[in-house]
Amino acid sequence: MMAEHDDIEARTLNETALDWVVRTGSDAFDDWPAFHAWLEADPRHAAAYHAMSMDIEEMAATVPPVQAAPIVMQPPRRRWPVWAGGAIAASLALFVGYESIETRAHPYAVETAAGTMRTVRLADGSTIAMGGATRLMLDRNDPRIATLERGEAMFVVRHDDSDPFEVSVGGARLVDVGTAFDVKHARGETRVAVSEGAVDYNPGQGGIRLVKGQGLVVRDGKATVTAVDVASVGSWRDSVLAYEGATLAEVADDLSRALGVDLRADPGVAKRAFSGSIATAKLSGDPRLAAPLLGVAIRKRGGHWVMSSRS
Repeated sequence: MMAEHDDIEARTLNETALDWVVRTGSDAFDDWPAFHAWLEADPRHAAAYHAMSMDIEEMAATVPPVQAAPIVMQPPRRRWPVWAGGAIAASLALFVGYESIETRAHPYAVETAAGTMRTVRLADGSTIAMGGATRLMLDRNDPRIATLERGEAMFVVRHDDSDPFEVSVGGARLVDVGTAFDVKHARGETRVAVSEGAVDYNPGQGGIRLVKGQGLVVRDGKATVTAVDVASVGSWRDSVLAYEGATLAEVADDLSRALGVDLRADPGVAKRAFSGSIATAKLSGDPRLAAPLLGVAIRKRGGHWVMSSRS
């Protein structure tokens, strides 16, 4: 009875995975929150979805193209329609030979609001923790690529020598070498910190390899390698912002994303350096509570907060 139950459960999972493959393959599909929730509900979901996608692509590759008669117009390529039932989707797979399946890139955005965090689990087993006000572009046809458009994300990558994970950020490329690393892109700057393994920044001639305990700051097109405290890499996931010589402008930007507020550093203090840790959970969303630690005054001005000199 137990084996029969497991077989039924496996069939149900496969039918559901196929249903999602069909639905997400449609240009009309827009229910990404539900899809992501299903993926994150159980690690087996992502594995089943990925396996089903690969199986269908392999099936499609074995089907020779249909040659149209000279006097007959070739019908336009059609994408799979949106189907609701797993059984209908399974039936549809039997007719894969009658259509070609498009395998072009299918990017989609994952975004967090300021003051929130989210973890995305990819089909290859890698995870991406996203800080507040962060936007990522992923590709459902290739779980080994990501683009960080803004904000901060911690990547814990399942390494594969034959298919390295690649992150695009600020016009540059980061390629993993068995890696856990943090990437931040804000105010026109890119910061990378490696806590495990190594990362290649713009691999090739003139590229830079960062190893555990190293970081990189890219500002005005110039990349500078720095030392980082491994224990502090990605500490924002535990509501702790850790700094070593950061400007208050950077701190203000991080607090804005972590607390869900609009905090700006006045030009008089923006370049002032700060080293230390800020437990954002203890601020209760009120940036003024960080003022004594930062050695500044924080006041409300219009619809935002301003960090300025105490005098």
